[in-house]
Amino acid sequence: MSYIHAIETAVPTHCFSQDSLASFYINSTGDSSHQRKIRIVAGKTGIDKRYSVIDDFEKQVEDYTFFSKRANLLPEPTLSQRMQIYQQHAVSLSVNAIEKIHDFERLKSGITHLITVTCTGLFAPGLDIELMRALQLAPSIQRSSVNFMGCNAAIIALKNADAICRSQPDAKVLVVCTELCTIHFQKRYNDDYLLSNLLFGDGSAAVLVGSKPATDSDMNVKINRFNSLILHNGYHDMAWQLSETGFIMNLTSYVPDLITSNMGDMLDEIGVRIEDIQHWAIHPGGKRILDDFASALRLDRSALVHSYNVLRKYGNMSSPTVLFVLKDILAKWNSASKGERIFAAAFGPGLSIETMDLAYV
Repeated sequence: MSYIHAIETAVPTHCFSQDSLASFYINSTGDSSHQRKIRIVAGKTGIDKRYSVIDDFEKQVEDYTFFSKRANLLPEPTLSQRMQIYQQHAVSLSVNAIEKIHDFERLKSGITHLITVTCTGLFAPGLDIELMRALQLAPSIQRSSVNFMGCNAAIIALKNADAICRSQPDAKVLVVCTELCTIHFQKRYNDDYLLSNLLFGDGSAAVLVGSKPATDSDMNVKINRFNSLILHNGYHDMAWQLSETGFIMNLTSYVPDLITSNMGDMLDEIGVRIEDIQHWAIHPGGKRILDDFASALRLDRSALVHSYNVLRKYGNMSSPTVLFVLKDILAKWNSASKGERIFAAAFGPGLSIETMDLAYV
């Protein structure tokens, strides 16, 4: 079996209100129609604040250190510059999340596997080896990476951790998801970028998974099963591509419709009854995704309170976001009863749905 022993999270030190981030975006264009659309979309996101490793968003133009010192932000940062920022900050943010795990210094000697997850930056030697060096993990630790798979990659990584734990009786797997989405801010004003520039933030989450229940923790959650579904009719509605000036995001307004119109059938097919689920850890890809998900399954929106709260406080951080939600749910483990079930779901390019079924033990 496999069990979640701990989840911890971290965000950068720079916190910006959604209004400030929208103003930065608005100030990059003189087109009044673009400015109006930005204001309208920003007001509908359900986001109060987001975090970034970049501190330019509330500075005067002449003080910018990442973007060009011009109101129109031209020329935009190159892909190389964005990757330099990723490499500079991803390791320290990851370490911040990992070291919050209770008694990590003692536990780290027992870690057998390390799985890193990211879609916002790549370099080699990669995040996995850098974390081994920073944390002084055993040089014999077994490593793997889940790269460029988007917002549902955390569940894919946990699926891999689950497989390891089920096949190795003494396995202890550290899963680390770190995304610096804001380094890919693009000076674009089409509908896709109105959404992505106003949704995404930076964050990291670390999960410790073991093949046995933790003897020194009251919070033991058993992983039961995983399921996947690819919606081929959404192939072009969520995509993520490299360009000379950074990563280009395609994120259409049809994504919520695609998810919610298929979610009920998916649950029926995998034998999940809504009345059997006590806790819902749904990736807050956007407010409308959560609204429509609740409506499609006839859930009261209060069932998704943890997802709404994470969206409001952090925005969409891609892969770690569903783990922020799960952490909030598990923080109330002492009020849960043995056997209560948690259903997690996250959505990524393809369009793909990844789900995870857990239970308190």
